[in-house]
Amino acid sequence: MPEHRPTTHSGQPEVISERTGPLLTVTLHDPARRNALGLVLFDQLESALEACASLELGELPSVLVLRASGSAFCAGFDLEACVQDAAMLPIFVDRLRRLTARIRALPAVVIAQVQGAALAGGCALVMSCDIVHATTDATFGYPVHRIGVSPAVNLPVLLATAGLGAARRIALSGEIIGAQQAASLGLVQCVHPDEATLHAAVNAVAQSLCAKSPHALRATKDWLNTVDGTASSGRLGRSAARAAHATIDLCRTDESRQLLESFWKQRRSTK
Repeated sequence: MPEHRPTTHSGQPEVISERTGPLLTVTLHDPARRNALGLVLFDQLESALEACASLELGELPSVLVLRASGSAFCAGFDLEACVQDAAMLPIFVDRLRRLTARIRALPAVVIAQVQGAALAGGCALVMSCDIVHATTDATFGYPVHRIGVSPAVNLPVLLATAGLGAARRIALSGEIIGAQQAASLGLVQCVHPDEATLHAAVNAVAQSLCAKSPHALRATKDWLNTVDGTASSGRLGRSAARAAHATIDLCRTDESRQLLESFWKQRRSTK
């Protein structure tokens, strides 16, 4: 697969894909906005994953590394767009559901390389990956109740990864936790002191996986998704769509709209 760099109207890509043999690296590349999930970034990330999934079996990458430019992995939805257009928040929730389901179903082993904040939709992206490496300053969580929204769309993979007790705590509290605590809950597999060490470690893991049988890796991932219920036909996988529809209904309430506008005004006033 050649390097894939879709561009925005400004000519700058928000997602960069680079293929080297069996390894595909996909980079969120909007650091000025902390890689917020807006329409352009959703479009470009979906395109990159669709290009990967549509390849012939012998051409599929064995490993996909999902990483980001800048100080944050992904700070969640583009809330400014949601404030400007009330239709955006429900759209973003549905697109997040489809995107995370696609990540989980990819035949490639997906490694998340996380620095800084991975919050709300950003946390959902990370939790949908197979292996997570993070720096000590990385943070995770779903602080979305403050805008009248539920993190339910990501609960299936959160339940499968952390178990019911930890999933309840994280989803209901909305608290933001650090990398070490996330590791203790099973959400992160390895924590590294800095970005250079993180990059080297992820590269080493990716190269090790690339040296293994791609057919065996795909079969193993498929069975893991079947066993933990996150496959599209599984108990947890089937519940994701229902959770998304319920969350979309919340997004359309007056309460959610008022909380979002209030949060955005307060955020703007502190800048």
